[in-house]
Amino acid sequence: MKENMNETYQTAFKAASDVASDAGQLMIKNMEKMIELQMSSARMFADTMLGNARDVLEIKDMQTVRTYFEKQPELTRNLVQKVAKDSGALMEIGQSYADEAQALLKKSTANFAGVAKAKAKKS
Repeated sequence: MKENMNETYQTAFKAASDVASDAGQLMIKNMEKMIELQMSSARMFADTMLGNARDVLEIKDMQTVRTYFEKQPELTRNLVQKVAKDSGALMEIGQSYADEAQALLKKSTANFAGVAKAKAKKS
């Protein structure tokens, strides 16, 4: 009886630790995706702002002022498009995480149900 309980607890512990490991890996994978997205965005924004600052420093006359201001709508449009693209990517990461977490929950529920059934059959 004692060996049977010990075996059941070990099986349950193994199932729980497998689920915890899978959940941790899922979280790390999604954190990496989000950090990559944020780093990419930060780099693009920094490059854009530095480029814009360099353009301001190149202004020497009315023609370069005109050229500078003519480029601003395109610059703004590109930034807005990047924000929209990044927002979509972030939503996809969130949806993927939710789907994978739900699948993991179903798997862990099935694993624990299997442990309980095995315990019931041995009893």
